[in-house]
Amino acid sequence: MNIKFRKHFIQSGEIKAKVRYSFNNHISGKPCVTVYAKDYVRALSKIFASAQNDTDISTDYFDKDRVRFFEGDEHYAEIVKLAS
Repeated sequence: MNIKFRKHFIQSGEIKAKVRYSFNNHISGKPCVTVYAKDYVRALSKIFASAQNDTDISTDYFDKDRVRFFEGDEHYAEIVKLAS
């Protein structure tokens, strides 16, 4: 899968997810970049199977997708440049 990382979005083929980046925000203290979706269309989860979304429909709570990249992960070095 050809994934393109840009400052304000991530794109894979026809799927385009608007995102924002947050650097070093994991409770474990490990170097990490978290990518947050800017909308509710779930495009980020279509690009990354590891995307998390804690939406609880029964309480009418909606959460946006997020993906964490830790130091050593495949795309970490590229994403760190965008998050800094």
